[in-house]
Amino acid sequence: WRGCAVTGYRNPQMLLASHIKPWRDSNNEERLDKFNGLLLLANIDKAFDLGFISFDDGGKVMISKDLESPEVLGLDESMSFNIMREHKHYLGYHRGVLFKGL
Repeated sequence: WRGCAVTGYRNPQMLLASHIKPWRDSNNEERLDKFNGLLLLANIDKAFDLGFISFDDGGKVMISKDLESPEVLGLDESMSFNIMREHKHYLGYHRGVLFKGL
């Protein structure tokens, strides 16, 4: 990734490797699939893991109305990342199961 998938921030001490489809819900093949992962800043990772944000099939961030003051966390609806076709399956799972909705 060479930095956060969304922001490009590069300091590895602030970045977390995040599974799109959680480890607990994935089979062994999915757990090791590089397309079932995103490198994210810690605040974005937390919001993603808790389902307060997700990404559409174009890579654009989706922010749940349940997330109070997303701008305080540095989140806004203009954020996106360069999605690859192989991410779409996992992002579909994330939106359908984990995302708290718009």
